[in-house]
Amino acid sequence: MNRVILYKLVILFILLLAIKPLNAKNIDQPIVITFEGNKIISTDELEKLIGAKRPSTYIFWKEDVATINELYIKKLDEIFSFFYRQEGFYDANITHYVDNKGIHFKIEEREFIKIDSVTVESDFHITEVIYLKEGQRFRSKDFGRTKSSINKLLLDNGLCRNKLDTKAYVDLEKKLVKITIKLKKGKLCHFGRVTIDGSPSMDKELILSRLHFEEGEVFDLYKIKESYESLYALESFDHLRMVYDTKFNNIIPIDIHFKEIQKNKTSRVGLGYATDLNFQASYHWEYRNFYGEGRKLLFDLLFSEKQKHIENNFFNPAVLDLWGYHIDFQNSVGYKEEQEIHNFDEKVAYDKLYLQHRDDKWLHSVGVGVENIEISNDKDFFIIYPFMHLIYDLRDSKINPKKGIYFAHKMELGLPYSPDSTTYLKYLEELRLIYSISNLTFSAVGRVGAINVYNNRLPESKKFFAGGAFSNRAYGYDKIGISTSSDENSDLGGSSLANLSLEVNFPIYKDVYMGVFTDSSMISRTQSFWNFDEDIIHSVGLGIRYMTPIGPFKIDFGMNTQNYSQNGLHFQIGQSF
Repeated sequence: MNRVILYKLVILFILLLAIKPLNAKNIDQPIVITFEGNKIISTDELEKLIGAKRPSTYIFWKEDVATINELYIKKLDEIFSFFYRQEGFYDANITHYVDNKGIHFKIEEREFIKIDSVTVESDFHITEVIYLKEGQRFRSKDFGRTKSSINKLLLDNGLCRNKLDTKAYVDLEKKLVKITIKLKKGKLCHFGRVTIDGSPSMDKELILSRLHFEEGEVFDLYKIKESYESLYALESFDHLRMVYDTKFNNIIPIDIHFKEIQKNKTSRVGLGYATDLNFQASYHWEYRNFYGEGRKLLFDLLFSEKQKHIENNFFNPAVLDLWGYHIDFQNSVGYKEEQEIHNFDEKVAYDKLYLQHRDDKWLHSVGVGVENIEISNDKDFFIIYPFMHLIYDLRDSKINPKKGIYFAHKMELGLPYSPDSTTYLKYLEELRLIYSISNLTFSAVGRVGAINVYNNRLPESKKFFAGGAFSNRAYGYDKIGISTSSDENSDLGGSSLANLSLEVNFPIYKDVYMGVFTDSSMISRTQSFWNFDEDIIHSVGLGIRYMTPIGPFKIDFGMNTQNYSQNGLHFQIGQSF
């Protein structure tokens, strides 16, 4: 019996010895990879194609070489050969050898296939989306991109059931290709009936209120995209899909399928540093789809050395339908304290009620605000004011726009509810212009505002100040009061404001961009909208931007053009235009 057990142990030991080297060959092992001879296709492109990794720039003690998983070696010849054919190099010769330093590829790109001619027969203007030019290298992705862009352009103009025929005739001996594109546009297509399939607890009217199209309108892909964004902004869905087909009919029905969110309570805690508030801690709690129907309940807490802020928000979408416009309701109630930001300390308790309507370009918002303001070394103020907020947004992206226009109008009116109440009219206009040429993005942001006080005094915190990451970047947040010269200002807020920021951004390395900017600010005591009699404070500066999925992370350094010792450093996430 003992002998049988011994035999089994010996056999098991032998199997383990045999399995060990087998497993060793399957263990993920990085191996250095190098390229030689490639001239037109860059090494960066080849490394990116196969997912090769290099040490991060801050790990300076490691050698800057590309590595791949050793298991991928057998597939690399096939991958590179196919890639070069897609890039127009049908006769490329790719070889490799392996030594104790890694795997080394020698590439002879040879002559590529050149586009000899591009013949277009079309009854619709499509030149702007043809990415195939005579004399250029023929690349399969440009051919596919051209076809998909033509189809998208047609749909953008409401045209479907189009007849598009694209062909590439390749002559391998002459290394030439002839491209033919034939298009016969279809008829205008229209949105058809909308059907909604999802949870019965979610009112269909709520879904319809977020759509930027109606049955019978000309079909538009942009309106589909905006509808997706509006629905997802409710944050009430785990799954959402719009199904449509443009191939068979000029009337295109839309089928919407969704699944309500399951994990609807979230919270987060943050610690950070803000240029103007120093170290700060924050807490956010959110209840999405609160008792259904897309409602939201939010709670925010901010604590820093200079500011304390607590706020509760309740949002209820589509509570009213007025003349076909769905109206949302929102209530914000809170309390905040500020100290050492201005020449006064402040405590404010407030409540704001909103009614708003949003479509693909416009936001209309009206409401009533109530504020109880306590200012150090001054009397207390109790203000009731109706307000209006309009936004017209034609930017191509809200996170990191490259072109477009943005306009905003804000206005509030202090009501004379008693002989001691402050009666005033305050308004602020903002215009943003963004335009890109190649990799350069130019932006201009202008703000003008004025306050007219009709009865009693206005609290200092309601007046205009400038300075900060979204204003004049040579100064801290709200550190510019009434300007007394080109490099000096008082601590008092003004009754009129003018601010202009000009900026250009350009890439310097992968997702890292540089910005060059100038900011000009004027705060005046005069109650006039177009008063520019006061001295203007100018600043210039440089910034670094690192692009992330939620917007650029920005570091800006600005300084006064008349006094370089007056400067400011600002950190922020998101574009200011």
